[in-house]
Amino acid sequence: MTGSVATGFAERKQAAPAKAMAVAFFDIGRLQSSAGQTALENFEFFFARIEEIVKNDFPGVELRILGRGELLHLPDGTRLNVQTIQPEFGYVLSAPRKKRRVLAGLRSEVDFACAASDYFQRPSVACPK
Repeated sequence: MTGSVATGFAERKQAAPAKAMAVAFFDIGRLQSSAGQTALENFEFFFARIEEIVKNDFPGVELRILGRGELLHLPDGTRLNVQTIQPEFGYVLSAPRKKRRVLAGLRSEVDFACAASDYFQRPSVACPK
């Protein structure tokens, strides 16, 4: 993935645990084909838009980026390991006392906003519903 997403992850890594979390994940090892690289570029394009939605519409929800070889403890008490999850890229929504939700594959900002709105029980101006 390009430096902007990887750099963003390094800056967020030291943040205090959130009550709720949205995690963008990707397994670069399983995305080596040209189709995989194209999908990853599209994923990064939508991530920038999704980052703004989380910041503006979901206060208290921490947005994290998780890549291959990293393990993350989620607010629901489970752990996320990119190497063992299917699909090879997507998003995970997690909050205490709720089962995490996996959003598989490429998501547009509208798809993400509507799924996050439903999961976190908060409205989002980016979701037309």
